[in-house]
Amino acid sequence: MVPGGLKLPDPSSEEAQPLTGIRVIDLSGDLGVYCGKLLADVGADVIKVEVPGGDPMRRIGPFVSGAEPLENSLYWRHYNTNKRSITLNIETSQGTSILRRLASTADVVLESFAPGYLATKGLGYGDLEIVNPGLVYASLTPFGQTGPYRDYKASDLVGFAMGGYMYVTGWPDTPPNKLWGLQAYQTTSNRAFIGILIALYHRQSTEQGQYVDVSMQEAVATTTEHVNTAYNYTGENAVRCGFRHGGQFIATWRCKDGYVSITTNTAKAWDDLRAWMDREGMAGDLMDEQYNDRFILRGDSGAHIEKLIEAWTLTHTKAEITEWGQANHHPWGPVSTADELLGFEQHWERGFYSTPAGAEGLVYSGAPFKMSENGWRINKLAPQIGQHNNQIFCDELGLSGSELQALIAEGVV
Repeated sequence: MVPGGLKLPDPSSEEAQPLTGIRVIDLSGDLGVYCGKLLADVGADVIKVEVPGGDPMRRIGPFVSGAEPLENSLYWRHYNTNKRSITLNIETSQGTSILRRLASTADVVLESFAPGYLATKGLGYGDLEIVNPGLVYASLTPFGQTGPYRDYKASDLVGFAMGGYMYVTGWPDTPPNKLWGLQAYQTTSNRAFIGILIALYHRQSTEQGQYVDVSMQEAVATTTEHVNTAYNYTGENAVRCGFRHGGQFIATWRCKDGYVSITTNTAKAWDDLRAWMDREGMAGDLMDEQYNDRFILRGDSGAHIEKLIEAWTLTHTKAEITEWGQANHHPWGPVSTADELLGFEQHWERGFYSTPAGAEGLVYSGAPFKMSENGWRINKLAPQIGQHNNQIFCDELGLSGSELQALIAEGVV
């Protein structure tokens, strides 16, 4: 139940989703916007608080041609499905007062301001839990709320680097590489989503809210646990392996029409691959006894083996290699491009993609999981700037129309 007693959809109704009845105040920026989407897409009532004039994310391309400015960002449209939007200037005393009232009706506050900033406005966890003891308050920052790096700034690039993932990405003889996109931000949002769900579950039995402190650096570091564990045991830093995975023959190769990943995680897989190459007269000396060990790439013969393998893969398509490997129970698969993913029949068969009403033909990616009951669903598209100001400020918080107009005139809304 929403702490303020507001009426939200009945969680027992047929249209209910796992988080139906949970209200979230989303004050986050790039670091937490995906967390807000995850919550909204499984039913939470996520209220996105934008600055008057619109969130800066609305100015990030690519843009939909023909759509109104500030409503045409694909970035905004993707990350804000199922949310409601209000505009509010929390730099003003009236704005902070209204947000405090709104937070008193919420189950979750999600924010990514610098540590301590909201507390200076009387909007920190310590301020809000007094009037809303059941509140789950999640703060996403580069390095967390404590420690010597607490006030350091960081981008997605820095988070990826300082979290340790960049050092092990790329080739041994080149500088560390960054994965495409905002992977550090995505990872942080995922970890925050998990933390919020755990806190809400804890509240079910204790009726107590709590503070969830999420560090981007720590979120990224948890994705490299195998690297950290190996260092703790051996004292040696992991080496960038390019297209390989460690010393095993787990690698990605060029082929006729792109790239294909081949895993020889068993002796049979390695032997089958060599035998296939040999049948086509392209195995060279790989059938010799010295190459029986599937971990041979750890030795001095790695470059020689790679040359033979790539010469062979270039004579096949990725579909040929994938289908033969899968038919023989080996985990081989193509490197998919964006257009290939969109046309992937597996995704459409499972309902991963959707084209919601009013989406102007845009295809939306779906859930990273499937549930047997009502789970992930895009009920509505990303909101327009302040689309729900009247609904939330007047209908739900009780402001009059004239009061709202006065706030708009004063730049508060």
